[in-house]
Amino acid sequence: MNINRITSNYNYPQNGYKNTKKQTVQKNNVQKFHSVPIYFGRDLVKEKQSELPKELQEKLPPNCTIYDIIQWAKNDNIMLGEGANSRVYKLPFLDDYVLKVLKNDDKNKINLNEFPPEVNLGQPIWQDPKNPRLLILKRISGKEHSIPSWSGTIYNPETKFPEPVTKAQAKLFYSQLTQIAKMPQATFDKLAKEVKILDEKGYKLDSINPNNLMVDTNKEEIHIIDYFKKPEDQEEKYQNCAMDLTAVTADFTLFPEYYDKLNSKEQSQLMDSLLTINQKIHNACEKAGLSCDKNKFKTYIRTTSRWFTAHSVPNPKTGGIYFRYYDVRMEDFLKMLNDPDKWKSERNQ
Repeated sequence: MNINRITSNYNYPQNGYKNTKKQTVQKNNVQKFHSVPIYFGRDLVKEKQSELPKELQEKLPPNCTIYDIIQWAKNDNIMLGEGANSRVYKLPFLDDYVLKVLKNDDKNKINLNEFPPEVNLGQPIWQDPKNPRLLILKRISGKEHSIPSWSGTIYNPETKFPEPVTKAQAKLFYSQLTQIAKMPQATFDKLAKEVKILDEKGYKLDSINPNNLMVDTNKEEIHIIDYFKKPEDQEEKYQNCAMDLTAVTADFTLFPEYYDKLNSKEQSQLMDSLLTINQKIHNACEKAGLSCDKNKFKTYIRTTSRWFTAHSVPNPKTGGIYFRYYDVRMEDFLKMLNDPDKWKSERNQ
């Protein structure tokens, strides 16, 4: 995305505010990331800081305007990440917030002030009234809870084939899951409360992709970063429950492959960690009033499986196949949680 096209098509001085950090603008960025450019069509120099929420105004330098904020995001060196429909940028002086630039109109719009201010669900706190594809969001700290190449492992767009899980990936996942299991019950209580709020507001957590969780091991926090509006005509198929949180934390689609790459001691510790996490999540959801009915998870996965194909890979251990179809993995995952000793015994034969 060429963010120069998202700001004004004129050049203005930065209103007396001197930015001491040199900004590097990549002028040769090819416009292949978005379909429709955004032009402000107005003199941003005249935009007042008062348009921004008070919580932001108090942290910005004097005379800093909306235009300055957008200018900062011209620097791809401060881009935090990119998804299918947006890019997210750091904001100097605003460590607790990010600038989000949508590539296309947002079909999954989250309204301002939709969630309570004390909750951090990465929600918008400011949206440009004239260009709704520019937003300032609350920033969620931590790292994505996944192996770095999770999406490419499920399906590599270059080779057009799925990739087998490597031993290095299994070791990384093992390390991450054992760390999460050591987090206090309060961590999971807070997470369950956030999901309960999402549920009440009509949103569904995507419990398939572990990238949808951000984990901050220093603060001992787990946050949700991806959710969507429940379809009004199929709301009963998109309900949130405790098993959603266990499944996405366990990366249930790849869990057996991680397990098989570990030694016996690590396998036992991985399973113990998962059972601990599952119990803490169950306790937290009961406290928050979030459903613990596994059938809601089953219904969601079966619905999703109709639209997305998860390609399978060979299983060198047995000479068979790791079936990655979401519904197959879901049934195996629930079977494992219901009787882990039997699952382990059958797997190690």
